[in-house]
Amino acid sequence: MYSDLELARQAWDRAKDMVQQLESRPPDNPEEESRHQAELHLARLRAYMAQGRVIALQRGCPAHRACEEAPRERLRASEVFAAALAEP
Repeated sequence: MYSDLELARQAWDRAKDMVQQLESRPPDNPEEESRHQAELHLARLRAYMAQGRVIALQRGCPAHRACEEAPRERLRASEVFAAALAEP
């Protein structure tokens, strides 16, 4: 039986493979370019989220919370960064 971390790694590998597949296969006709770019963008987002889950599980977060904490931490970090930029 696989651990949560191993399953997350497998999901991340599948997501990375999908991104590589879409990057290596240009659309057949120009009308499909917009759809292809949207699919590629979505695949990259999924890979990014899968990577975040792996990182969270490696840090010891419980499996049911692995996707909950990271976005809030990033939001706080971006708020601090924005506040630092706003200071004279």
